[in-house]
Amino acid sequence: MIPVDRPIRVMLVDDSEAFLRAAVEFLEQHEGLSVVATARSGREALDQALRLRPDVILLELEMANLTGFELLPQLRAMLPKAGIIILTLYDFRGYRQVALANGADEFIPKDELVTDLVPAIKRIAQIKREV
Repeated sequence: MIPVDRPIRVMLVDDSEAFLRAAVEFLEQHEGLSVVATARSGREALDQALRLRPDVILLELEMANLTGFELLPQLRAMLPKAGIIILTLYDFRGYRQVALANGADEFIPKDELVTDLVPAIKRIAQIKREV
């Protein structure tokens, strides 16, 4: 359960350094959110997720080595109470269906980040607080 009196702890997983910088800057402008980690690979994401136990994980699907598709069930098993939001360039119906069927709580295309991401993070965190 996420305590109500602290910011929502967010971890971003994406192999693009430029995207990570921009996303962190965007998220840190919003009250109630705290970016606790960024990871550029699946292995790094697993290590940081286990160590830091973020409330919400933002995960890109298409990454080198360990893809988001491979990482998703591992993160879900490791942190069953964490929210997992797929945040990807690849807005394909099949990707969406597979991601949601394998444990993602939400699927947001990156071109909808500015309008949809923060409300989705807060909504997922609220649901996890109630569990």
